[in-house]
Amino acid sequence: MIMAVLIVWIIIRYRKYPLRSGLPPLQLFVIPGFFLSKSIIKMGNFILRKTPLPPVDPSLIRHQILISTDKDMPLTLTVYIPKNVPGPLPCLIYYHGGGFCFEDAPYIHKNVMEYAKNASCQIVFVHYRTSDAAPFPAPFQDACSAIKYVWNHAEELNVDKDNIALGGDSAGGALAASCCQWVKECTEIKLRFQMLIYPVTDNRMQTNSMRYGKDTPCWNALLNRQMWQFYLRDGIKENSNWAVPLLSTDLSDLPNAYIEVEQFDCLHDEGIEYAKCLKNAGVCVQLEEVKGTFHGFDLFHKAKVVQTMLTCRSHALRDAWIKKA
Repeated sequence: MIMAVLIVWIIIRYRKYPLRSGLPPLQLFVIPGFFLSKSIIKMGNFILRKTPLPPVDPSLIRHQILISTDKDMPLTLTVYIPKNVPGPLPCLIYYHGGGFCFEDAPYIHKNVMEYAKNASCQIVFVHYRTSDAAPFPAPFQDACSAIKYVWNHAEELNVDKDNIALGGDSAGGALAASCCQWVKECTEIKLRFQMLIYPVTDNRMQTNSMRYGKDTPCWNALLNRQMWQFYLRDGIKENSNWAVPLLSTDLSDLPNAYIEVEQFDCLHDEGIEYAKCLKNAGVCVQLEEVKGTFHGFDLFHKAKVVQTMLTCRSHALRDAWIKKA
């Protein structure tokens, strides 16, 4: 009886979520909403802090900078620089995913190293405070502090101020999108580009993919609801678009964007909606809707689809830079 139920479950899940070749069968598992609890987040972050960064690619140099935020909080930046590439270099300031509450996973560093190599740019990877200990606006404030630091120290960092982009995956995509809006509204900083990978953009969770995405592989609507509750538990006192990108009333004059969404992701529709809103506001958007993939699929580097999309993202970055004589 148990075996029959298991076989039926496998058949149903494979038919509902036919994943691309090379990806593991994560459609067979559904993560319950209670997984995103204080105790599990605490344990997960303990493990992530103890996990070393992956070996640096031989073509890159890696070092870390400790800066102070506007709130006099320490903030670590991990910098990746291509070797033997004359500067000043374009720069991608990058915010990692993890539901706002988890710290950076090693595979995300592998991804950004690919961007640094293939787009011939410097990466500034931001280790922002996570929402388990510091909810909104703390992660957003750290994200903004990193931008100001790079802009104000561009010469010593060997960064080309005409070619600075923001990027992020999942919750990091939300930080990148919101920071683009903040830069436009509150600073004289000029951004060249934004790269949003399966981004979080809307806490209202009213899209079709969110309503029907309670059992999507890896990340689902139940986890997403818990994420927002952690992140916004102190409320939004002002500038709601700095917490939730799609709450903006004016998306004009933002940098050109690359937005990638995955077919089997509860966040699929809100990523597309953000792309549409940017386009309607006159922003040039490259939207990549990837079939047969799920949220966080790019953890599995050996899969052909992962290599394809890492290359696609790198090309979007490379094409965004202004070439100088």
